[in-house]
Amino acid sequence: MKSRTKNHLDEATIRTLVREQFGRECRVTGVTELEGGMFNAIYRIKCTAFDRDIVLKVGVRPGIPLLTYERDIMPVEVEAYHLISKRTTVPVPQVLAHDFSRTLIDANYFFMTALDGVPLSKASRRMSPENLAQVKVKLAEYLVQLHGITNTYFGYPTDDPALRYATWHEAFLSMFEQLLRDARDHGIRLPFLSIERALERHGELLDALERPCLVDFDCHEGNVFVRRSGTGYAIEGILDFERMFWGDPIADFPTAFVFCDDIREEPDFLKGFLAASGRREFTRDDDRRYQLYRLYIATIMAAETFRYDRMYGTAQRIWAKAQVRKCLGNLDAQ
Repeated sequence: MKSRTKNHLDEATIRTLVREQFGRECRVTGVTELEGGMFNAIYRIKCTAFDRDIVLKVGVRPGIPLLTYERDIMPVEVEAYHLISKRTTVPVPQVLAHDFSRTLIDANYFFMTALDGVPLSKASRRMSPENLAQVKVKLAEYLVQLHGITNTYFGYPTDDPALRYATWHEAFLSMFEQLLRDARDHGIRLPFLSIERALERHGELLDALERPCLVDFDCHEGNVFVRRSGTGYAIEGILDFERMFWGDPIADFPTAFVFCDDIREEPDFLKGFLAASGRREFTRDDDRRYQLYRLYIATIMAAETFRYDRMYGTAQRIWAKAQVRKCLGNLDAQ
């Protein structure tokens, strides 16, 4: 197992959860664990009450060490699916049932409809350049729709008034400061002083944002499912909104293209975003904010490696720390 956060269930327990949510007449005929993610245990289930497969997503059990922002985030994802379904045309799974009482099992869980397509990370290998460009333009359009969902405060979704920030500057600094504390607590070695100096030097750029927008912040190719449509491909669904926050739309860029340190190297996506959002250009200040958000996700990817097995954790930590240094260099050059 690569990550200790996965809360694996046996088939008997899964059958119990299905009966609890959908009735005794709902008979399970097949269970397959999906192995793509690195945080939750996820199962694809065939059962008699539905004419299509359903998916069970199981939260982390109590006592497992997490980064602070990851604690109890499954309710955020369920609420995000409801919001997105109600207020946009972005394709997402339908939530069928959820239970956050932790009575039947020691964790949150929910059921949703399954997607039949494949992740863009796999499909892109066999797409023509034209097909891939069309998908990236459509992804940009969907992200703009997500960003049209707004809130009254900045930061991670929370009921704590002290963590509901009036400005994006305050929110992002608080989010990053907590992440750095987590990294220190878990013994992750990072250039902490250089990161703090970069935030101090470029933080005023965050004051330009006035509206708290829904930011997915996990819209990488593994969470975008596509299927064949005519001679091309269509986005069937976008998954995993548990890491969302209320902030700057540009923050979605570095997670959508995690291996890209200059979003202008994704011209189809950027063109689609500018057209759908009504922006005229991607400015120098936009790029500096992009580098700050890329620094944030790279720091997260380094900090979370304490929970992975040695081989995988070491590989990700080396890569993520290299990206941290690259982001700092890019910011220093501006």
